[in-house]
Amino acid sequence: MEKLARGLMLVDDIVLKINLFICSCLLLGAVIVAGLGVVFRFVLHDSLSWSDEVSAYLFVWLTCLGAAAGVKLRAHPEVRVLADRVPAAFAPLLQDFTDCAILALGAVFVLYGADMLALMGTETAASIPISMVYPYLSIPVCGALLAFHSLVRIVVSHLAPQAQSNATLVEGVSEHL
Repeated sequence: MEKLARGLMLVDDIVLKINLFICSCLLLGAVIVAGLGVVFRFVLHDSLSWSDEVSAYLFVWLTCLGAAAGVKLRAHPEVRVLADRVPAAFAPLLQDFTDCAILALGAVFVLYGADMLALMGTETAASIPISMVYPYLSIPVCGALLAFHSLVRIVVSHLAPQAQSNATLVEGVSEHL
């Protein structure tokens, strides 16, 4: 069972590395596009009609993928009022409950995100000729990643609890970059 848990954790880490690489590319792209928009507007006095919309869509994707990476790295803020007051024996149960809640949220994102894709399939963006499916696709992708990371954490916590690492934000991010 521990071998299966380690395999799941390896796949989980690979997905995280790919996610962080894509986030880095999205951030770089958004900065370049926003910078071009500023230069064209204020230096060349000929603004680009598409720069604001493209940078907004890049930031939407960056936010969604970054949220999923934050779930994997346990980088999101948490309210510890209840967790600090329960006996140590209940801490794993409370952690499983939290992971199940994130899994459910991911499932909601996937289901309702798919509905949004169906609704937006025929719409196009205002200033660029792309389908609105591309920006809205970030919602179900985020949900799938949230569900995947949570499911791996739940399975690993039951198969091999000692195999899980509790990396802090800085350790976790620097380890995966």
